[in-house]
Amino acid sequence: MPGAGKSDSRLLQGVGALVAVVALAGAAFGGWSFDGLADGPLPFVIALAAVALALGATWYSRSG
Repeated sequence: MPGAGKSDSRLLQGVGALVAVVALAGAAFGGWSFDGLADGPLPFVIALAAVALALGATWYSRSG
């Protein structure tokens, strides 16, 4: 079902888990807040890459 919020792709699930771990570790130990560029470019670049990957995977799965 589209929009169900669950992916069958093990790769995407692994990437999502890795991004979540990095985000939690950055917030807990690095003081990241993910509010734009206030904490430097690294949190922003990670978030931007995660969004691009999610959009690309969605587009790819629907185009096929």
